[in-house]
Amino acid sequence: MTQHLRLRHTAFLSHSIARVSDIIVCPNCHSSNRVPALGSGQHAVCGRCKTPLRGVPVEVTDDNFDRVISDGRPTIVDFWAAWCGPCRMIAPVLEELAAERSDVRVAKLNVDENSQSSVRFGVHGIPLLVFFKDGVEQGRVVGAVPKSKIESAIAEYFS
Repeated sequence: MTQHLRLRHTAFLSHSIARVSDIIVCPNCHSSNRVPALGSGQHAVCGRCKTPLRGVPVEVTDDNFDRVISDGRPTIVDFWAAWCGPCRMIAPVLEELAAERSDVRVAKLNVDENSQSSVRFGVHGIPLLVFFKDGVEQGRVVGAVPKSKIESAIAEYFS
């Protein structure tokens, strides 16, 4: 491959990767999958095991946080940690919401692995759900609350 073609190929790959919207962890094999914004009727599948990735919370990090919350789609970010019992209790509820609601994105940010975002948003207790619309915080819900409370917050903050 010539130097010119290599540079064009590298530029194409960089541009393609920059357009990626979400990283979704497969619920079956736990592989991270880069998933671009999909058109109507399209569905993502895991690259390793081919499990459908519809309705799975998105993994957010310090690096992609701003991009994920600012893309125009209403987003609930769950600030959580693996050692947190209440975080584990609310996780299935958030997975249900991700599967049921196509109008809202559910994202998860591990506070132990992403301290910059945790500090930036003043996270003092977890689980903490922060509701973002167009990159702007709309409200918060603290603690392992029932699904009805989260649905009420969605109606209040995203209406």
